[in-house]
Amino acid sequence: MHSLRLDIDNSVYSQVLSFVKQFKKDEVNIVEDNIREDFLTSSIEDVQKRVADAEKNNNFSSHEDFWSDIDSKTRDL
Repeated sequence: MHSLRLDIDNSVYSQVLSFVKQFKKDEVNIVEDNIREDFLTSSIEDVQKRVADAEKNNNFSSHEDFWSDIDSKTRDL
């Protein structure tokens, strides 16, 4: 067997996954990496820095836009 690592855009992920799932399990084994979204973090310091930077640069989303963006990234989880 061969291994192939792909970085797949969220907009086509479900289509690529559907295509790969058409193969038999002994032909293609799907090994998924953890999702590496830039909005996920486990560090409170990183969150505080991101908020401070966004406020400083006036670079932040409205509440509605934020949740719409989160929903679009997590819809297929």
